[in-house]
Amino acid sequence: MDRSIYPLTHDRPYTFGELRAAEKMLLAERQADQALSSRLRLQDRKQIDWAKTRNEEWSPLKLLADGLGLIDEDTFCWTPAGAADFVIASGARTLKVQCTMAYDERSEGQYRAGHLYRKEQEFGATNGRYFGGGRISEPTVRDVAEDLVTWRAGIVSAVKSKMTNVSYEGQGLDLLVFARGCAFDLIDFSLEEVVRPALNQLGPEYWGRIFANVYVVDDHAFAHIAKL
Repeated sequence: MDRSIYPLTHDRPYTFGELRAAEKMLLAERQADQALSSRLRLQDRKQIDWAKTRNEEWSPLKLLADGLGLIDEDTFCWTPAGAADFVIASGARTLKVQCTMAYDERSEGQYRAGHLYRKEQEFGATNGRYFGGGRISEPTVRDVAEDLVTWRAGIVSAVKSKMTNVSYEGQGLDLLVFARGCAFDLIDFSLEEVVRPALNQLGPEYWGRIFANVYVVDDHAFAHIAKL
């Protein structure tokens, strides 16, 4: 394939082979052009109008496909106007997937987690340094136990935010949560070890009212928690 499918067109079928190829091409372009990579991280719609959607939906979908072992010939449609952000067809199976982001929720933080991530990226683009950890312009020393608590809190918050939409009930949805950076911060834990206690805190009788499955993904990390 010599052309990328990015940006995706809604309600059009694509194969996961096409999605994987698009991500591979984009990675090569980013490696060759650091300015492009910076613009994608900043996800400013004035520069790349689809950057945020790619970062928070299309790329996590590829991670989900890898985690589920979907083959290149399996297909999906991006359906942002519907209850599901994606409808996946794999053999006789159809998955309807709603997407969201999770961040580590630091109680002492000056900014909400998603806003903090953007401020960190803006500082890095301007100053050539990226610290993470929450203080934006200086290094932060954090205990692993604290990271575990804040990431679990962030996953709980992400799931709760989707439970408020009553229109999702009865739609047969699964939830895809992109916990960007979680696997790096908690490298000594599997993603399932992070996620399962967080979802147990909520209880499957709570999140299972809307979602049959919760999938949490990060780079090279995947967790699947089923309602039953």
